[in-house]
Amino acid sequence: MIAVNVLSPSHVFYFILFPILPHAVCGLQFASPFNGNKVTGVLGSSVNFTWAFHGGNIDKVEWGTKRDGSVNIKDVLVSINKFQTIATIQNPPYSGRVSGDWDGSSPGQATFTLNSIQKADERLYSCKLTPESLLAQFVFDTFQLLVVGK
Repeated sequence: MIAVNVLSPSHVFYFILFPILPHAVCGLQFASPFNGNKVTGVLGSSVNFTWAFHGGNIDKVEWGTKRDGSVNIKDVLVSINKFQTIATIQNPPYSGRVSGDWDGSSPGQATFTLNSIQKADERLYSCKLTPESLLAQFVFDTFQLLVVGK
């Protein structure tokens, strides 16, 4: 009698990687990125920043001021997890002026709002997508807010 190994190393490799392969190939990404572009806001008014995303399951979406020399967030202004728990910053310059909305779905869309725009709000901002999978990478998008007078 001859023994046959039906699970060769390539089969084991296939069964381990196949479930995560679609996420690795497609990858979590923004469907509507700002790509560092400038967004204009009018002094004293409100402005919405909306990101659509797909390619993986999201655990958390964060929006905040951008760290110099990096795509990462310096100060998180609004954080929303997949259970729709919203945390907003209590930092005096932004306190009571920021909000966010995301229904927790992936693919999905998150919208963040900055109210009562001030000249000091003119800076770089970043949105960070935190994937559910520990194997996936964080995804960032940035924009620059320009404030014009009324």
